[in-house]
Amino acid sequence: MLIQSLKELLEVSRSDAVCYGRRWYSASGFWVTLSYRLRKLRKEAGGPYLLLIIPDLLLTLIRSLISDSSLPTGATIGRSFCLPHPNGVLINDQVVIGDNVKIFQQVTVGEWGLCAPVLEDNVELFAGAKVFGECRVGKGVKVGTNAVVNFDVPAGSTVFPAASVVKLSRSESVNSR
Repeated sequence: MLIQSLKELLEVSRSDAVCYGRRWYSASGFWVTLSYRLRKLRKEAGGPYLLLIIPDLLLTLIRSLISDSSLPTGATIGRSFCLPHPNGVLINDQVVIGDNVKIFQQVTVGEWGLCAPVLEDNVELFAGAKVFGECRVGKGVKVGTNAVVNFDVPAGSTVFPAASVVKLSRSESVNSR
């Protein structure tokens, strides 16, 4: 999403704030997203917006103090983007993210083989999920905790990680207690 004016930045930031509820101003994810949007406006719109470097630097400092997340300006992120727990969120600069997407802590959305994922609208990526490579995650998909996705996922689906497997050592028998 290309934001070309301060008015558009305020509109999109309001839609981001809505997903955090009445106390949006205390949500670290909101400030991480605002930092990304301000930096993107400054870099892509140019002109007088280059003067936004001071607020950009301040928000970047705040972001680095409250979260170790990475939202590069090359990424395309839609409206109502929500990071309830932004710590450890890494997003590649080629990723395209739709509207109303929610990403929890320790999630990586990255490229593989010079190709990056597309997350359509209303996608939720839960803690520790990894989405990478040339894949499309359809509308309304939920990707469960610690699931790994590098394939297309049809709209409305839920992705679960593989079940944990216990492998006994050779010295133990199955019947021993």
